[in-house]
Amino acid sequence: MNKLLYLGIAALLVAGCGNLEDDDYYSSNTVRNENADILSTDLSVMQYIRSRSDLSQMSSLFEAQGIYAQMPNSGEKHTVLVVANDNFQAPEADEAEKVAKSHVTNIEVSPSKLNDGNRLLMWHDKYVTVSLDEEALSGNIIGHMLFNTSTLQEVIKANDGFIYVISDMIVTPTSLQDFINGLDDTKYSRFKNMVLSSGGKEFDKAHSKAISIDESGRTVYDSVFIYTNTFFDAKNFNLSSEAIKATMLFFSDEVIEKALAEAKNKLKSWGYDHKIQLLRNGSLDSVYVGYTSDEDLERWILEAAFYKKTYTADDLRSEDNVSIKSIYDRIWRNDIQTIDLDNPIALSNGVAYEVKDFRIPNNRLIYRLHEEFNLYAKCDADQKELYFKCENLGNFNVSNNEVAPWTPLSGVWAPHGDSPLTCKVADNTTAHFQMDFTPLFSRPNAEGGNDVHVLMVPPGTYRMAMGFKQNMTAMSIQLIAVDEAGDQFECADKVDLPLSDGSTTYHYDRGATLSNSLPEYYDKTDSRFDEGLKNKYAYYWTDGGPVYTEVEVPAVNGEGKAVQLLIRMTSENGTSAGTLTFNHWCLRPTENNY
Repeated sequence: MNKLLYLGIAALLVAGCGNLEDDDYYSSNTVRNENADILSTDLSVMQYIRSRSDLSQMSSLFEAQGIYAQMPNSGEKHTVLVVANDNFQAPEADEAEKVAKSHVTNIEVSPSKLNDGNRLLMWHDKYVTVSLDEEALSGNIIGHMLFNTSTLQEVIKANDGFIYVISDMIVTPTSLQDFINGLDDTKYSRFKNMVLSSGGKEFDKAHSKAISIDESGRTVYDSVFIYTNTFFDAKNFNLSSEAIKATMLFFSDEVIEKALAEAKNKLKSWGYDHKIQLLRNGSLDSVYVGYTSDEDLERWILEAAFYKKTYTADDLRSEDNVSIKSIYDRIWRNDIQTIDLDNPIALSNGVAYEVKDFRIPNNRLIYRLHEEFNLYAKCDADQKELYFKCENLGNFNVSNNEVAPWTPLSGVWAPHGDSPLTCKVADNTTAHFQMDFTPLFSRPNAEGGNDVHVLMVPPGTYRMAMGFKQNMTAMSIQLIAVDEAGDQFECADKVDLPLSDGSTTYHYDRGATLSNSLPEYYDKTDSRFDEGLKNKYAYYWTDGGPVYTEVEVPAVNGEGKAVQLLIRMTSENGTSAGTLTFNHWCLRPTENNY
C-alpha cells in the first residue's frame, strides 16, 4: 500500500533541491529582462526584508512562524515573495504557518529564468504558478508577471537569493483532498463519506516532532499523519499530490438520491424488482442485476468520479470527449450526464466540476442476463408449447447433473453443474428443424413450487453467448425482438455456429474464448484457489461461446421499456443429427449500453 505524508512533508520535498541549478528546473527558453528595474543588495534575503519598514508586517509573520529561523540553517539559497504593508492581510492563526510558507521556496529564481507556466514548489508543499503576458514576454515583467493571481511590483537580488514584491498575499488553490475535506456536510455528505471512508488516517510518530509535555506527563507532538487509501492507491492516484493534474466530479446528496431512485424505478419497470439474484457469499443463481443496496451503486459513482487528466470546460464540450474514462475505466457520457461547465473549480492539482444530473448506466444496473434451458422442466404444458415452439423436434428431457457440480474454491463458491435440455429430431428424413425459444426465469412461489415468467430485456446493446454440447450439429442462431402486439423484429442477421467442429468453444458453460465472461464477484486471482484448479476458472459458470459480439435490442415498446425476446435456432442438418443438447444463453450489456 502506498503511504502519503500529508502534513509536515514540505521540508522533505525541498531538501533534495540544493544540488540543482536553475536550468535543472526551467527550460532554456527564458525571458530576458534588460528593461526590468532589478535592485541589487549585499544584504541577505532576511536582512533586506527586515530593513524595509514597508515590509514590516510580512517580516513579523516570517519571524513569528519560524521562517527566518530556518533560512540560515537550510544551506540553500531562497526566493521569497513579500507583500508591502498596504496590501498585507494577516492570516487566521491556524493558517498562519501555511500562509508564511506559501511565500518561500528553497531555490534561487532569477527573473531571466521564469517562463509562462512555471510552477514553484513552496515550503508549504504546494505550487505557485508563474504567468507572463505579452509585455512580460518582451522583457517588461514589472506589472506583467503574476505569481498565481498576484502581480509583480519589484525585484531585489540579495546575496542569497531573490525577493519579489507582489501586489497581494499568495492564495494557494486547495488540493483535491483539501477540497473534499471541506465539502459542506449538509449538502455533499454522501459523496464526501464515499471518498473519506475508502481510506484511513494514522499518526506517524517517527516523523512527528515532540514539542512539549502535557500536565499528565504525555508527550505533545507537532503531528504528522499518514493518509492511506487503498481505493486510490490501487490506481496510483494521490488526492494530495501536487504531481498529478486531475479532474474530479462531485455530487450533492440531492443529485445522488435522485439518480438512485431513478435506477431502482428502472429495475422495477423492467420486472427486476423480484428477489435480486447474485453470485455472492456462496449463493448460486443466475445474475440479473448488479445491485443489492445503494452501496453497490455508490461504488460506481466513486469509480466514475476521478480522472488522470485536467479537462477544461471546452474539453468536456468537445465531440472528442463525448465519452471519457475514469481511473477505474468507468465511462462518463458527457452527451447524457450533466455537469456544471460554467463554474469549474480550480484546484492546486486539478479541477473539480459539480454534477447537476446523472444516471446510473444500464451496464451497471445489469451485470448479465444468464439462464439455462432446463427451465423447461418447470413449465406446465401450455408454457412448454408457448415458450419452446419447435418444428421437427421431440423427446424433450432435462438431464440432471450431466456434468457433476464442482467449484474451484470449496466453501466460498457454491458447486455448479450442468443439467441441460436434450431432445431429438422427430423425423430425421427431413433435414430442417427449428426451435423458437423465449428467454425465461423462475422464482419459488408460496405453494412450494416455481412460477415461470418471460424475462423482459431493456433496450440497448449486448454481447450474446450460448452453451450447447461439444460435437452437436451445426445450427444458425438469430435474436428477435417481440413487441407488445406480438410482432417480431430481427435484432441482427442470423449467425452460423460450427457446433460440430469438435471444439469446446460452446461446450456447456465453458467460455475460454471470451474475455470478461465470469460471474459477478468471481476473482480468478484469488490466492485460495486449489493449485490444481487454478487453470480451470474458465470452466465455472461462464457466459459460454460467442454468438453476437454486439447486438442491439430495439425499443419496440417505447423508449426505455423492456422487450420480450426470441432466440431462433435452426438447422438444415436434421438427417445426421443425434441428440441435441441446449445448455444456456447469456446477454451481457456492452459499455455502449448506457
